[in-house]
Amino acid sequence: MMTQILDLFRRNFLKKLIALVVAFIMWVYVMADQDPEIDGSYTVPLTISNQPYEFIPLCDVKTIELKARGPRSYFVKYDANAFRVFANLEGLGEGEHTITPQVVMPQGFEILEILPETVNVKLDPLIEQQMPIEVTMSGAVSPDSAIREVNKSIDFVTVVGPRSFVEQTTKILGTVNLSNNTSSFETQIPMHAVDAKGNIVSRVRVVPSVITFSVDIESGLKKRIVPIVPELSVADGWELTKITVDPAQIEITGAESVINSIVTMKTAAVSVQTGQRLFKSTLKLVVPEGVTVKSDEVTVSAEVIRKPVMRDQTGN
Repeated sequence: MMTQILDLFRRNFLKKLIALVVAFIMWVYVMADQDPEIDGSYTVPLTISNQPYEFIPLCDVKTIELKARGPRSYFVKYDANAFRVFANLEGLGEGEHTITPQVVMPQGFEILEILPETVNVKLDPLIEQQMPIEVTMSGAVSPDSAIREVNKSIDFVTVVGPRSFVEQTTKILGTVNLSNNTSSFETQIPMHAVDAKGNIVSRVRVVPSVITFSVDIESGLKKRIVPIVPELSVADGWELTKITVDPAQIEITGAESVINSIVTMKTAAVSVQTGQRLFKSTLKLVVPEGVTVKSDEVTVSAEVIRKPVMRDQTGN
């Protein structure tokens, strides 16, 4: 039986070999014709690998475009999720680094081009910094009410993030919406890190991110407009003239028993330097307890002159 099989194999061996080679060539030709190599592209997210734990990587490039070549069927079979592009940070320290992305892809593809060819990654130290909280008010309470006091659950929060972004933060700001309230209330307010221009700083976290504010509102209050009196003094031999205050009067709000006893609002006492021809300054108002004002600052100006010397009638 085995002999018969070997005889069958040996019979016309050359013709069979030629036929096998021709069949293989035809198969290659058909496959190349039916599934030719083509060029295509994929847009793949850039992944940071081997990131040092004490640094935050900052990179403006978020995606990489891969131009690839492969059988047409591969472009049907594989999408961008089959590719991985890495920026390897192993062994790198603080500062700017230029890195060539590394590509992991299915077999059968040939990478023709990587765009961009390199990416710039900055390793910024991770830091934290405590900062005080500032609160602003939006809206207003009802016309017959006034804010007596605003309290917050904590006075300081921690800002965490890359050093260059934490250093951009100038204040931690929260906004309380008064919403025409007539009674006291408590609310949860998100905290935002903002820069000198009032823009929210990205890439930083505020811890805690939400603060409790309580607003004490007093209803049934009285409002009254009173003049502002600047408390200015000057050395002997000098006097102040043409004293002006901007604004000249102010609206005060408080309980009727308190408001009725207030005739004027005074500024903090200031001693004007002699030899100063013109005095102009922003002064704080002395606001009595239980009284609220929209602004506690006014601008005061005056001329500083010598007092005239009085002579007796004998000419001495």
